This record gives sequence, structure tokens and C-alpha cells, in this order.
Amino acid sequence: MDQFPVKLVGLRSFLNGKERATADITLPSLTQMTDTLSGAGILGEIDLPSPGHYSSLELGIAWRTINEGVFDIADAGENSLEFRGAFQEYMVNKGLVTKSIKIVAKGQSKGIDLGTLAQNATTDTSNTVELTYLKIFIDGAAVFELDKFNYIFRINGKDALYDVRKALGLA
Repeated sequence: MDQFPVKLVGLRSFLNGKERATADITLPSLTQMTDTLSGAGILGEIDLPSPGHYSSLELGIAWRTINEGVFDIADAGENSLEFRGAFQEYMVNKGLVTKSIKIVAKGQSKGIDLGTLAQNATTDTSNTVELTYLKIFIDGAAVFELDKFNYIFRINGKDALYDVRKALGLA
């Protein structure tokens, strides 16, 4: 192995087209839904994933204080979210190098935690957004894409649901 991930050294957040200063972004857990296969010819059970079918995708946005951005996301409409970051990696014979990451997401507000009002402290206000679309780029290359409404599921450029879209008349 000649490269070692080190850390995120820069982050910019864009919420509904406006750059916003946020504290931290908690990305969703990617948990595939499964079906249990059992019966003749199988010893016991096997939980097989259903390609493209994922459990709830919750994204968290932490803020230092209560601000307009908190409420921009809270309306009933779809939100457009984009996060751009710079990662450092250590490469043998090169030292530290920087790679980009871009995350594009769409979703609806699930709620706001207004946090705590305490003198000389952050409020730790946060939004929770239920994602319906998620796409991740590393150094400009798409490595993951999930569009729950359009039957799109791609990993490292491989279109895992093309045959499904074709069977449904969507491709």
C-alpha cells in the first residue's frame, strides 16, 4: 500500500445554492435492505441485499448558533445540498497530497434541534435531512450515486440498476 488517508483539511457547505458556514456534517449510514433466502438446497439462511434499496438516509447539519440557514432548510420543499472538501493523504515517496471530495444531495427536512442557549457558548443547533438523492465524487470521479425516485444506483461507474430501469421502460 503506498497511500494512507490522513484527514479532511477544508470544507465548504452550499445549502440551496448559498454558501453557509456550518460546524460539522454527519453523513448518512449506507445500510442496504435485505431479504432472507432459505429453503431447499440452502443450509440455514442468507440475507441477500437488494441492489439500490437503502434504509433511511439521514444527514445531519450542525451549526454553531441559531441562524437563517437553519430555517432555510426547514421548509416543506426539497433542499439542494453540496459539500466540498479537501482531504490529505500521505503517499510513499511523495509525502502529503490533497484530494478533493464533493457530495451532492437532495432531501427534505425532518426536523431541527434548536440546541441550548448558554452564555459564552455555542447553541449546537442542528438540522436533520432525509435524503432521496446522494452522489459522491473523489477527485472528480463519481464513486457513488443513489437516486431513490429514478431507480439509479451506481458504484464506481457501474450502473447496478440498468436492467431494472430497462424492464420498467425507464431506460
